[in-house]
Amino acid sequence: MVPKKYLYGIIAGIAIAAVAVAVIEFLPMMGNGSTSGQVAFLDFTYDEENTDLKTRLASYHINMTKPIRLSSTADVAQYCNFIVDPKKQALVTYCTSTVLKNSQGTLGDITMVGTPDVPGLVVVALQSNPLMSNYGDIKTVFGVVLNSTICSCWDKEDPDGFPTLSALVDKLRDTHLQTKDPTTSTRTLPLGNKQFRVELTTNDSGYLWKLLVAK
Repeated sequence: MVPKKYLYGIIAGIAIAAVAVAVIEFLPMMGNGSTSGQVAFLDFTYDEENTDLKTRLASYHINMTKPIRLSSTADVAQYCNFIVDPKKQALVTYCTSTVLKNSQGTLGDITMVGTPDVPGLVVVALQSNPLMSNYGDIKTVFGVVLNSTICSCWDKEDPDGFPTLSALVDKLRDTHLQTKDPTTSTRTLPLGNKQFRVELTTNDSGYLWKLLVAK
């Protein structure tokens, strides 16, 4: 069992339950490489990806903590339980979680869930205040994660017709601010040989941004 003081550090300022709602809707849509009752696992290890993300984010003055590893049955059930399909969730036996911090404090976290060998899903959850004063860092983190977990191929593919990730995020923000719905989301979009989705939810602290990456 992971000590509570470390778990609290992982999820500081981020509501894991709020993230789970988005992931539940996202995973059953996975098509390429998955069959009934299975998850299409990603093509990198936890150590590889966490190390790469930490290095890349540091170049933007965003600190990423050392990953906490969760593998006990109790911890997986509580902190890695993102999938509504019980057959797919049963395949999740491991996850890592890291906290991101910028000059303003805690920015959010990055969680990877799957088996001890490879993840099947990357969840990025970032908190903005009502003024979105960290809006630039939101875009930076999303860009770094997409480039690292998928590819630096946005310019070639223009997902959903957007010339840049920044343009997609701007559109999502503007749409969300004009609606009364608690959550606004992009479609599940292909990029490289994987797919992703971005969501924006209004919460008590301002806005919760979510990026989901899967096969």
